[in-house]
Amino acid sequence: MNKNSTKICDIAIVGGGAAGIMTAITASRLKKSVVLIEKNNELGRKILATGNGRCNLTNKFASAERYHGGNPEFIGKVLAQFDQFKTIHFFEDLGVVLKEENLGRIFPRTDEAKTIVNALVYELEKNNVEIILNDQARKISKDKTFEITLQSGKIIESEKLIITAGGQASQHLGTSGDAYFWLKNFGHSVTALYPALTPVEIKEDWIKELQGLKIEARISSSINGKKVYEKEGDFLFTHFGISGPAAMAQAGAIENNIEKSKIHIDLLPNKTKKELDQKFLKIIESNGAKQIKNSLAGIIPANLAEKILLNLNINPDKKSAEISKVDRLKITETLKNIELTVKGVRPFKEAQVTRGGVELDKVDANTLESKIVPGLYLAGEVLDVDGDSGGFNLQWAWSSGHLAGESSSK
Repeated sequence: MNKNSTKICDIAIVGGGAAGIMTAITASRLKKSVVLIEKNNELGRKILATGNGRCNLTNKFASAERYHGGNPEFIGKVLAQFDQFKTIHFFEDLGVVLKEENLGRIFPRTDEAKTIVNALVYELEKNNVEIILNDQARKISKDKTFEITLQSGKIIESEKLIITAGGQASQHLGTSGDAYFWLKNFGHSVTALYPALTPVEIKEDWIKELQGLKIEARISSSINGKKVYEKEGDFLFTHFGISGPAAMAQAGAIENNIEKSKIHIDLLPNKTKKELDQKFLKIIESNGAKQIKNSLAGIIPANLAEKILLNLNINPDKKSAEISKVDRLKITETLKNIELTVKGVRPFKEAQVTRGGVELDKVDANTLESKIVPGLYLAGEVLDVDGDSGGFNLQWAWSSGHLAGESSSK
């Protein structure tokens, strides 16, 4: 080996996303020499895209119940070591002012994800982390130490290796599943992989005519008539189906049973069917001369109101006073449950996270060290863990990254 092209360090980290950055900061603060390798031309590209560019960096209600994966106990142990409150304190110590929005979501007060990335990069530089950009691992091996051969020909030799290269989601941001290949070579098993937090394709054609309409609602999914997931929030009608946070959250629950899945939309989740029917009846009685589509437009958007009436074979131009009790109850029922047939979920390139990953039984929950290869650690999305939308996935990155950085430095 040509030592002139070799960099020797205590800890090498492959993957410069949220988990990798947190790992590098934690290890460097513990006085370890750290090399952070990122194949993109900048660190934290996925961080910049979260929260629609505002960076929903954690959630006040983060707990193991908000995550999916092979082992809830494993997830709980990792979160407990560096929870959302420690995350908030960490960023405040970096000089970032935070704010809380609805459902416990935490954002930088600037509403700019760049604020978070800039603070993290400054901390990396302050702690003398060597950052390698525009280069990626082509070969990883271990004898007495780990040896990472980069595409550029550089070789990194390290005592410890931490893989934080992400999953397969958001491929336009650079994630391509490389980490699974390396970890399989080291003897780790990887579960089936699915796109999660991704839009849902719907069979009904009338959806296309509402393209661009954004609504707040409660969306649930069912398989064979049994509810499997539910989330309240924004969703968007598209040319292929539905998107937006509440809709995308359904994908992980149904993607391996598409043909038996349905989506249910409750447009007024804060009212029972009885309360909604009474409200609707009052509107009809006080506006009897109004066309029913216009009476209904006081409750939901006009174009959706007309579409619902047409789907129920009710003439939208009919006067409200002429609507029968049977038809009124049909309308109320539909407002509480628009049932849609699932056609599929959108692919990895449109997904925010990957469901599945490296199986957790061969990773130590107390340290995130591989039970197969001493000195190898795993953190972030590469593991079989994914969270709900709302800051939970970034919290997993911070928690697992901190634990891997701390454990590998001992």
